[in-house]
Amino acid sequence: MILKEIHDRETFDAFVSAHPYAHYMKTSMWGEDQQRQTGCTYKMLGFFEGDELKASAMALFGKFFFHPYIYIPKGPCTDYEDAGRTEEVFGLLKEYAAEKKVHFLRTDPNVLRMEKDIFGNVIEGGENHEDVTERLKGLGFIHKGYGYAYNGSWTNRYTLTVDLSDDFKTISSRFAKSRLTSLNRHKINCVTTRCGNKEDIPHLMELEKQLAEQDGFRPHSRQFFEDILECFGDHASVYVTEIDLAGMIGGIEAELASKKYRKDPEARAAKEKSLQKTAELKAEYGERPVICCGIFVRTGETSYDLYAYNHKAFGHLNPVDSMHFFAMQDMKAHGVKTYDMCGFSGVTTKDDPEYGLYEYKRSFGAQYIEQIGEFDYPLNKKALERFKLEKRIEVKLRRAYISRKYKKA
Repeated sequence: MILKEIHDRETFDAFVSAHPYAHYMKTSMWGEDQQRQTGCTYKMLGFFEGDELKASAMALFGKFFFHPYIYIPKGPCTDYEDAGRTEEVFGLLKEYAAEKKVHFLRTDPNVLRMEKDIFGNVIEGGENHEDVTERLKGLGFIHKGYGYAYNGSWTNRYTLTVDLSDDFKTISSRFAKSRLTSLNRHKINCVTTRCGNKEDIPHLMELEKQLAEQDGFRPHSRQFFEDILECFGDHASVYVTEIDLAGMIGGIEAELASKKYRKDPEARAAKEKSLQKTAELKAEYGERPVICCGIFVRTGETSYDLYAYNHKAFGHLNPVDSMHFFAMQDMKAHGVKTYDMCGFSGVTTKDDPEYGLYEYKRSFGAQYIEQIGEFDYPLNKKALERFKLEKRIEVKLRRAYISRKYKKA
């Protein structure tokens, strides 16, 4: 097998999309986006036997201070079940990195570590690919370990995915009761989701800004989101959730006029309070405000929820439920079989500070996915150690500065 740079984006992306280990970060579309956003350069690598393309890798060339590196996001597209081929592909990547005179090669293959149930318990007799970890360590790669998701890794090795291969009635039957109740209320409350476009980016930005002020992070620019849409083209989707507040008010008034609450004065009082709150929201935000917005991409048979935000004043209506329900149907219509909800902490107990995110995502009948994580191959060990130290300091200082600047007092 030989490694060659590929210059035909269409050929490269077609191979990635059809591969069992496809991922949007392995495509030239992601390379183009990262080149715009971070100033890195990228190369599309192919592993050939004769004229036949057998494996691929997206190589991002970056530099942090005086530390040049190559990053292979989500690892190569190769057959990880084939030990010999895996070793050959990663061996060629090591040689390529040495030729490019970088300090280290980093990668984080989207290889399942082991099968687990939704609570994170190992499924007896299920798949286990820890042998891939050991194989890479045997090739000189340093493994970051099987730790907590938010441990400084460049990507999250945990995610929750929804299987879209069944008919939608079966898919939605796996939703938690709270999600189904919320979706039923959306019909009454006039909450709907539609496919959006580039013109809806200001809505996304406004909703992200609300969260940024709450959590203390730098919101993205309009150009950032436009770049995603431009680089991914037809593989990117914008979803916009709106509410017809006049319609919702009419629905509440109709309920109050009926005999529904005749024997339940407490429930009637709560509904009257809801009517008043809805009228106040209409006065402040208009008749049809956007209450949730998101950007998704898809590659092969998998979609990815990249950015999704909801309006804090309408959080009680669970607008994100409507967006996911619509997005799942739309992605399924595009041939998607796996709906990736993109990341959680990996911990399933209530003492975890991120438990709420896990609890919400799993309520869609999701599956627990844990991948093998991050690996570094050092071509200059001392330089790699300096990079890690300098990067930790830079991240700590940057986060402190951003939190002070953007978090609302």
